[in-house]
Amino acid sequence: MSADHPFYLAINEGVSVAKPEDDLLHTEQNRGIEGDSLTETQYFGFNVPEHDIHAMGYIWHHPNLGVVTGGLMAWQGIKRYSVAAELFDIRAYLSDAVLKNDMHDVQLENSYRTRVLEPMKRFQMTYNDEARGNHVDVQFEAVTPGVMFGDGKHLEQGLRTKGALVLRGKEYAVNGYNVRDRSWGKLRPENVMGIPPVAWMTGWFGDDFIFNCNLMDHAGSSPLSTDKFALPLEHALNGGWVARDGKLKRIVKAHKTVDRDPDTFLARRINLQVTTEDDQELSITGRLIAACPWHTWPNMVANICLIRWECEGRVGHGDSQDVIWNDFAHAWQPKRY
Repeated sequence: MSADHPFYLAINEGVSVAKPEDDLLHTEQNRGIEGDSLTETQYFGFNVPEHDIHAMGYIWHHPNLGVVTGGLMAWQGIKRYSVAAELFDIRAYLSDAVLKNDMHDVQLENSYRTRVLEPMKRFQMTYNDEARGNHVDVQFEAVTPGVMFGDGKHLEQGLRTKGALVLRGKEYAVNGYNVRDRSWGKLRPENVMGIPPVAWMTGWFGDDFIFNCNLMDHAGSSPLSTDKFALPLEHALNGGWVARDGKLKRIVKAHKTVDRDPDTFLARRINLQVTTEDDQELSITGRLIAACPWHTWPNMVANICLIRWECEGRVGHGDSQDVIWNDFAHAWQPKRY
């Protein structure tokens, strides 16, 4: 495996609680960092598991270029192509004048809008496309603190979601959970990466039990993770936490086995084992119920997935945002010619 290392893969050696101002633009932290790929992001998502529906809203700011990419995608079931989603409206190369109100109130030209109603506590997402019968109005309320990674440039937070969704004219109630994230102050290079897939996995089982784990495929993960992509287990974990019964605990060890579709590389089933800093072990199994690919930039594809999780007799749901680069996909594509 090459020594390539993506921007976000830095071992999480500690966590702290994010501050309300971390919901705003990090102008001072970004200042002085050279490079076109300097990035600040905002992710909110929601799902309707009983109808196999998942959604992702995103704002991606390149401060040094003065541009924003952003919008919303929402879909039902498993899609082979992003443009097959019931709702896919993500715009590239928007002027960052859309951030004139900082992150308090951001509205893109496609009507996608996010509002910080109360930093670290309450948020709102809206979108409207009358021509296609798509409408979103979802509010988010904090369930966990904002979990700040050790480098002070990335946060994650468990949220309760509630609101209304209309997809192609059909109405659904949104009443569940999501783990959001934000990043800033880092370069996000678009290099080709000679590494195995990496998954940002989240899951919720209620107010009392939410987890997050960022874990690369490693030796033993799947038949595809062999030879040049057999990353040693001790190098696979990029960070994670468990919020349970009011306590926040860092994940210090993790491994997974993955059943990947050989054509799409979708993780159809996941067996995840994690150990927290107080030596508690959790065994979490997941099954894919919804997926849609997004080429966040041309040199990669992120399979944005909704997973049905089981742990200790409880059922929950959450994301698996699974990123694949060229070398891995080329090496393991079915040989038909």
